[in-house]
Amino acid sequence: MLKGEPNHQAVFDYLTGEIRLKSKLFTSDYVLDETFTRLLNTQGITTVKNFKTHLSLTEKQGQLLVFWTDETLFTRSWPLFQKFAGHKLSFTDVTIFTLVKDFKLDEVLSLDQGFKKVGLTVRPLL
Repeated sequence: MLKGEPNHQAVFDYLTGEIRLKSKLFTSDYVLDETFTRLLNTQGITTVKNFKTHLSLTEKQGQLLVFWTDETLFTRSWPLFQKFAGHKLSFTDVTIFTLVKDFKLDEVLSLDQGFKKVGLTVRPLL
């Protein structure tokens, strides 16, 4: 259990269930950037290194795909960032929205309920 993370168990249980179902998982370099930074600041570098090792293994097993932000994704996300400004979505969140729509993904794993405001299905249910 991660110290100071009240919803960690719900996220862990949800991810464990999806892994058992052999669901394909996706993330982005922007999400990893935010996650590494938060883990470093709250848990320390050992936790970050363990998390990165687990991510790499999951990628090698073909269950995780990392989308990389390029100039095209950035440029396409910018107008949406402006459009959704009233919802207070971060630019990272808007790039996620763009990827979800582009790849017709079913849902977003996030504790950020702002995704619901732009019509995405958010998991886990809290």
